[in-house]
Amino acid sequence: MEPIDDAKAFQMARELIAQHGDHVAAFLQAKIDELWEARDVEGLAVWFIVRNAVALTLESDSTLH
Repeated sequence: MEPIDDAKAFQMARELIAQHGDHVAAFLQAKIDELWEARDVEGLAVWFIVRNAVALTLESDSTLH
């Protein structure tokens, strides 16, 4: 997996939130667990960034209401 920039991470975050809704955290954890089992360090790095972007997006969305 190639490195990810912030813009791409937040784009992915918004797409994942739209696709998985309230289950986005479970989806992310399953993805991270899968990469951990495969010992895919580069993939893990990307998905940790995406996970953080999801958390920040959800946090900022909740303060807009």
